[in-house]
Amino acid sequence: MIEIISLAVILLILFLAIFWLRKVLFIFGFFFKILVILMLVCIVGSIIAGYFIIKDANDFKDNFQNSTNMILLKQVNTNDNSISFIAGSTLNSEKKEFKSMTKEELQSAEESYKNDTFSTLNKKYYKIFVIELNSFDNITLDKITDKNVELSKEEIKTIILSSNAREDLAKIVSKKTGESKELVLKSITATNEEIKNYLLSYYISTVFNPKDTTKFISQIKNNNIKVYQETALFKLIKLIPTGIIDKLI
Repeated sequence: MIEIISLAVILLILFLAIFWLRKVLFIFGFFFKILVILMLVCIVGSIIAGYFIIKDANDFKDNFQNSTNMILLKQVNTNDNSISFIAGSTLNSEKKEFKSMTKEELQSAEESYKNDTFSTLNKKYYKIFVIELNSFDNITLDKITDKNVELSKEEIKTIILSSNAREDLAKIVSKKTGESKELVLKSITATNEEIKNYLLSYYISTVFNPKDTTKFISQIKNNNIKVYQETALFKLIKLIPTGIIDKLI
């Protein structure tokens, strides 16, 4: 009798074990199927994303140099958080064209920026780069030497922020050379906008250098440069380490 009961218990335990195992296997199989599906979706998604990123990178490589781009320097007023464009240029590397934007052109671009209508400007320019003024502090642009006069980074910012760039430039040069401010002022034929854009060009030549993309990438990652329209490549730059992106570009 005991043997029969023991055998029945063993059979019951075996039956319950098999039933439990089948259930576990079924659940495991279900999750395994979901895992496989998710992996396939990720792989397909990565391939599609990779295609668009590579396509965008090639497009940028081919078109940035031979197209006209707009580069704007933005200032945020600390008192009321108002935004203004204090300098701006259009650049076409292939044609070796670097044109200063007039005060009216800067105001027009500023209005488009505030009204979120940059897309209309993108029809005319391949890319629009909006540079934060603070980005000057994050690059190794220690000084500018021109006509035997050195301008420090702080002096560059002073002139760029000035409401009368010609006057402030003349003051600085006068102190450095000993020449009277009036004579220096007479020798400066450029407008306020042209002076600011001339100084901005040093930043551009330092950061927008195709032989060294690390500075350009790091400025985008730090949101010191914003690109319009922000396509797949520039979104990826913010997500992936600088070294990997640098090699990709």
